[in-house]
Amino acid sequence: MIPKFWGGVRKESSDGIDCADNAPVSSQRTNAQGVTVRIRSRALAALRVPWPIVACLVALSGCAVLAPIPDDPVASTGRAPGPPRASGGNSSAAPSQTAAAPPSPYAGAVKIEQVGLREQPPPAAADPPGKPLPPPREVPTGTALTIDQVINAVLVSDPKLRAGFELINQANADALTASLRPNPSLFADAQLLPLTRPFTVDDQGGPPQTDAQVTYPIDWFLFGKRAANMVVAARGVRSSEADFEDTVRQRVAEAASAFYDVLETKGLLALTRQDVTNLERIEAALVKAVEAGGKTQVELNRLRLDLALARRAVRDAETALVTAKARLRAIIGRSNADPDFDVAGTLDAPLDANLPPPNEAFELAVQNRPDLLSLRWKVSQARASVIAADRAGYPQVSPMFGYTRQFQQKAIGFPDASSWTAAATVTLPLFDRNQGNRAKARSTVVQNQYLYDAAVVALRAEVTTAAQEYTAAQTTAADIAAAQLKLARDVFDAITTAYQTGGRPLVDLLDAERTFRDTYRSYVSSRAAYWRAVYRYRAAIGQQTPR
Repeated sequence: MIPKFWGGVRKESSDGIDCADNAPVSSQRTNAQGVTVRIRSRALAALRVPWPIVACLVALSGCAVLAPIPDDPVASTGRAPGPPRASGGNSSAAPSQTAAAPPSPYAGAVKIEQVGLREQPPPAAADPPGKPLPPPREVPTGTALTIDQVINAVLVSDPKLRAGFELINQANADALTASLRPNPSLFADAQLLPLTRPFTVDDQGGPPQTDAQVTYPIDWFLFGKRAANMVVAARGVRSSEADFEDTVRQRVAEAASAFYDVLETKGLLALTRQDVTNLERIEAALVKAVEAGGKTQVELNRLRLDLALARRAVRDAETALVTAKARLRAIIGRSNADPDFDVAGTLDAPLDANLPPPNEAFELAVQNRPDLLSLRWKVSQARASVIAADRAGYPQVSPMFGYTRQFQQKAIGFPDASSWTAAATVTLPLFDRNQGNRAKARSTVVQNQYLYDAAVVALRAEVTTAAQEYTAAQTTAADIAAAQLKLARDVFDAITTAYQTGGRPLVDLLDAERTFRDTYRSYVSSRAAYWRAVYRYRAAIGQQTPR
């Protein structure tokens, strides 16, 4: 389509193509693609307007662009890659087969294609690369951290999150690189210089001349190569942002799990120390009874064996607590020595987490999980890469304008003269039309679609597993209530009193002590497992849920 011009004002053709103001409406001069056209004049005044040059360039390369680049996975095919249809079962349990497309903040990118590649780059490509994150803020040492403070410390100080954020800066830098225009090239020379003798009117030669030529490629504008690369880079920015959000999701889940690991090991350490205290008190009473002849040495030896096992359990619990704290400190980015590091929390909180059922959780996860959003952006980016690869196969067009000064007075007796040169170099796409990269780009689209489908399948398994773990942990924690713990404690105290008065044997006392210990351990572990399951379920969904 030939562009229309009215009164020297830039107009758009019916195809939405925006061309230069000096482009002619029509031209009868045509040359085969790939031919270098040269027009040289002895005087600049010979042609006031270099219309033959413009006519040749228009005939050679035209002023057309390809079809618009879709901005999201749905735009080009009418559907986004979705999870494979589940076989059997209730169809309502499966999510919609068309996954939600990512938001379209790049309406400007589509506008670039539809209005003839005007200089309106996508926001991500126009912005300069992001600045590095500021230095992390240290949480004051010696202060017990709550779960909210732990999560905040992860977001502020975790080195892995800070490293992941740099990927966004790198993607922004790639977008900036894609938006840059090519540089012109300058060619300067001196030709026909005397070698063995000077040039004179009687002994002519040359004449010597000097040239200065400027070449500037324009195929990035004519065929939309730059705009296509900008769209690819802009969607790469969106994909890197989603990847960073997924890293945040995983690290927050790890921090919550590590927090409740510390609470659990603290509770178990307190239990083992209490167990040692109880056994030491019984041992002291039993030693006096053996000395008085009321108890046998066998009973004392058996008790001392249990006491040795209890003391070993204390050491194991202390090691577990140090390990749990070290893991939590690593997650929140602590590298300094802080022996007083501790967490503040309780496992006795009500079991009142409000989480959706598995089917609803799966639907929410498909919509909200940043890793799936990243894969959807990768599919969209791959489709944009197909168009970019197709455009990269178009010819390279480089017009050249030059100035020539010929020094003729001494060489041949004519006055020195200035002239100008115009040329257009166009590659002939006879063999290399970027076929390999074009095929690779199309294969990448299919690959990313399959990766998205595989991620949705894995998500179904993850959500199902997390839901079952949450249900089981909730049931177990509810079964082992505080009332049962109090009952076990009362039984232990009653049997201890009866043993001291001689009404119960040592076996009953040790059995009651073991029952109390196991009940308390189950209570602590089940409560910690419940809250770990809650945060694991929330992480699987990909969003926070009301408690």
